[in-house]
Formats: sequence, C-alpha cells, structure tokens
Amino acid sequence: MIDADVWQYAQYPAFFILGLVVSLINSIAGGGSTLSLPIMIFLGMPATVANGTNRIGLIIGNFSSAINLMKHGYLNKKIFLQLLLPTIAGTAIGAFFLVRLGDRTFQAILACVICLVVVMSNLRKDILGKPPATPPEKLTWKGALGFALISIYGCIVQVGVGFVQIFGLTRYTGLDPIRVNALKNALTNVFLLISTTVLGIAGKIDWPIAIVMAAGAWLGGYCGSFLQRKKGNKFIQHFISATSIAMAIYLVVDLIVS
Repeated sequence: MIDADVWQYAQYPAFFILGLVVSLINSIAGGGSTLSLPIMIFLGMPATVANGTNRIGLIIGNFSSAINLMKHGYLNKKIFLQLLLPTIAGTAIGAFFLVRLGDRTFQAILACVICLVVVMSNLRKDILGKPPATPPEKLTWKGALGFALISIYGCIVQVGVGFVQIFGLTRYTGLDPIRVNALKNALTNVFLLISTTVLGIAGKIDWPIAIVMAAGAWLGGYCGSFLQRKKGNKFIQHFISATSIAMAIYLVVDLIVS
C-alpha cells in the first residue's frame, strides 16, 4: 500500500497521465471515462465528486481537439448550429437531475452503463441501415429529439456518451469519421460546460486534481486530433472493453459488500 505522505505528491503526476490518456482516447473514439471514473472511485474519491472532477479535464481535452480540427476545416459549422439548440435543451433537463443523484445511485448507474458501453462500442454502425449520402439541410424532428436525449444522458452520467454521439452523428449526417469526431467534440463541450458549472456550484469538484488532469487532457486532446486518420481505434476499444468490464465488476462488488 502507498504511504499517505508519498501519495500526496505522487497523485499529481498520476492524475496528469490519467487525464492525458483519457483525453487521447476520447478525442479519437470515446469511452475514456470508463477508465478514469472507476479509477478515481477506486482511489477513494466519492462517485459524484469523481464525476465532477473528471469533467474539467474532458472540457479542456475536447476543446483542444475541437479547435485543432476546426482550424484544419473538419468542423461542419452548419450541422453544429443545427444541433446546438437541442443539445442545450437536453442539458437543461439533465442538469435538473444531475445534482439530485447520490453517490451510491450514481455508482450503480455507472456500473450498468460501463457494461452497455462495451457492448455498444462493438456494434456495427450501420445496424439500422445506411447513413444519408449528404447531411440534412434542416434539422429534423428525429434529430432534435435524438440529440436532446443524448445531451440529457451526457449531462447526467457522461460515461460512454462519445460512442452514442458517434453512432448518432454518423447516422444523422453521413459524414466521415474525422468530421463526425469534430462535431462530437464541439457538441460535447456544450453540455459539459453547463453540467460542470452545476456540479461546481454544488461542490462536487476536487479542484487541485481537476486542474492537474486538465493539463494532461490538453496535451492528450492535441495529440489525439493528429492521430484521427490513423487506424488505432480497435486496440484502444479492446483495451477499454477489458478494463471497463473489470472496473464494472469492482463497482458492483463494492456496492454489494459496502
């Protein structure tokens, strides 16, 4: 077991690396929080505080990746503006429930969601048919409803929302993966900024750890945006699947024995 005095200083480089790795994974594929949240809870942080603290790094990492992709012309601003209002509306609804979740309830939801994310990440994206050849000219009611629901989920739990967004954006726009990721990162920051503000007001953020993770996340998001065209996602997703299942088992066992 690590000595408490040693861990007081060692935790900062450890959380810096965690923020970097999670942001790198999120910028390319999604699901990085299936690693960071269980690890933070395992290290003794209350589940709702881990949820709030983790989001600071996610905001910075997503912003870093989105800005870099936008500079290179990959962000479809028309689709982003189409989906902005449904995203804000869903976030407002999600924020109402967010601060009312207790630690044990959130931990139970997290364990279930991790398992579902592992399954979803291995499904074919065209399971419901082929995406459109070109993005829609106007926002459809199905698109508005779908992305509002995604934002409600992303605001409350956030874990695995990247996979859901990739699936939804691919189905809705028919864009290639790098442009889908640019949209995903930009829209994610909309509900993250609102939900994290709510959690910060509620005192659910460990700011020293959050700042250290954010520094790592900026580097991870920047590096991840350059790796978009490379085929490394299968290894990352397999790694997430194996680790996430182990962490989900830990969360369930912890709930049962505590």
